[in-house]
Amino acid sequence: MNSYRLCDSLQKATRVGGLINVSTGSCRRLTQSYRLPSARWPVDYLASWRQLRSITTIPPKPEQFSPITAIPPTNLKRPQIKSRKQWRRWQRRLMLTGAVIGLTFAYDYYVNESSLYRNLKCVAVLSIVAVDYKLNFNEGKDIDALHTRVANRVYNLIASNGGLYIKMGQALAMQAAVLPPVFQQKFAQLFDMAPQDSWSEIEKLFIKDFGKRPDEVFRYIDHRAVASASVAQVHKAQLKSGEWVAVKIQHPKIEKQVNWDLGAYRLVMYIYDRFIFDIPVYFTVDYTCNRLLTEIDFENEARNADNMNAVLQSESSLRNRVYVPRIYHNLTSRHVLTAEWIDGVSLSNRKELDAIGYSKSQIMDTMINLFAAQIFNWGVVHCDPHLGNQIVRWHDGRLQLVLIDHGLYIYESPEFRQQYCELWKNMFIFNDKAIRDIAISWGIGSPELFASATLLRPYKSGGIRPDRRPERSGNTVNEVPMSRAHEDFEMQTRMKDQFKQFIQDTTKMPLELIFLGRNMRIVQGCNQLMGSPVNRIKILANWASRSLAMLPNLTFRQRVKAWTNHFVFKFVVGLSDIGFWVTKIRQIVLRRENEGFEDLLERQMKGIAQKNFGIQIQDDAFSA
Repeated sequence: MNSYRLCDSLQKATRVGGLINVSTGSCRRLTQSYRLPSARWPVDYLASWRQLRSITTIPPKPEQFSPITAIPPTNLKRPQIKSRKQWRRWQRRLMLTGAVIGLTFAYDYYVNESSLYRNLKCVAVLSIVAVDYKLNFNEGKDIDALHTRVANRVYNLIASNGGLYIKMGQALAMQAAVLPPVFQQKFAQLFDMAPQDSWSEIEKLFIKDFGKRPDEVFRYIDHRAVASASVAQVHKAQLKSGEWVAVKIQHPKIEKQVNWDLGAYRLVMYIYDRFIFDIPVYFTVDYTCNRLLTEIDFENEARNADNMNAVLQSESSLRNRVYVPRIYHNLTSRHVLTAEWIDGVSLSNRKELDAIGYSKSQIMDTMINLFAAQIFNWGVVHCDPHLGNQIVRWHDGRLQLVLIDHGLYIYESPEFRQQYCELWKNMFIFNDKAIRDIAISWGIGSPELFASATLLRPYKSGGIRPDRRPERSGNTVNEVPMSRAHEDFEMQTRMKDQFKQFIQDTTKMPLELIFLGRNMRIVQGCNQLMGSPVNRIKILANWASRSLAMLPNLTFRQRVKAWTNHFVFKFVVGLSDIGFWVTKIRQIVLRRENEGFEDLLERQMKGIAQKNFGIQIQDDAFSA
């Protein structure tokens, strides 16, 4: 005990005096010689303390210390002293950052047509959508409310960004039949959006392409647009030679926004594919983007119109019934297209058609024969055949259909066109093996459902069957009814699984089917709106069979056999008229315009979609 007190005293003396450096071990060795009996500790402690005080004056030995290396002043860190200079430095940094951001957005707004801002907004909205689906697309959640939120967000994004976003939204709307009902309802409104640019902006673009003002090129040009769409607007003008023309001028912002917008479209489809609906759609992106890029190139549209007119003149049954307006190539550029002005009635104006008394049956017969020839015989397909792109007029004493807006085209390869003709013919003779072989070669896993989707009517045969939902047992006493939320979740989960089984190999699937399906649905919708006056299915099937007989690589013997089979096929397909006319007579007797043949097929297609895919198709999903 006395040793520890002596050690403590020694250490205190060392800290106070600073004369010696004694370690704890040295302290213990020194105090061991000063241990005293406990009986005399007060007296001896004082004596020992005096002796220890004398020890502190002993000079230390050099070996008791470790060498000390001095640190150069240049290696010393500057003291972190908060001062007003440091705060001013951060102020300058913040001001510089704000200035850079401000200048970037100013450049984007005044020079880049807000392309950066639009796409940053797109990324932000779609990020919110992805998170919303990840968190709330679960069993027990309100799936309908989730779809409503997402549909509103995406629709508002498209509507506010405008331009090519509307075009891409319309492309999504054409596929809306496979999306939840609220998407179908919201996206259908995109077809009514028609932004117009001021004449000053249009004039600048015209001067950029031709070096002259429009008023210098034309004798007269209306400064107000007579029609407008998502990509361009149309002005009526008169050439100095006297001809009236339609001048289609691209919206000035489109060219600067297109690459940004297509990048956003890729992002949208990627998120739809991977995060939101988890169905294979991203593989179509490159093909779709290429088609959209060609659509905004008006020189390409002029070439499409010339090609269509050339193949049309080669078909004697259509050359006088269909007309393609003449293109003025000397007044056409990438952003401006000048075509012959046609006076007539748009097929979208049903009231005027009825007032004039045009034959709906004759109109639809011409239209369906035209697009059947494009798909099965020519391989040059107009992929945007909605009612607004078709005009009807009287010419040389007969009804004539005028086809306009030739921007969105596809050109089928001969191999694909032959396979597509064989598919249609085999569906009518119920050759299930041939249908299955074609479907498998195209990476499609459900031949019967594919046949139904192609025909836009139910396909039933004994050889192949689609996957079906398990039938519910008749004993429902002990069954617990599913809640609405649980039923929605189950239905849409099943839809994902069925689509993944339907499209098994995206690398094999011909991407022409995307736009052919668009064409078929629009034409069906046109026929339906007109009251189903003609048997669309029979016309398409006859053209498929006829085109196989007209293949250029057939020998004489093969051609004779092909034409013989075609006439037999026409007779067999003609039997489908029995069902068509029964439906037509019932429609006339009951005076129900919405009970035509196409309406019957649509109801059957809804049943197939609901039963096999869990898709709820709305009433206007197939409308034009």
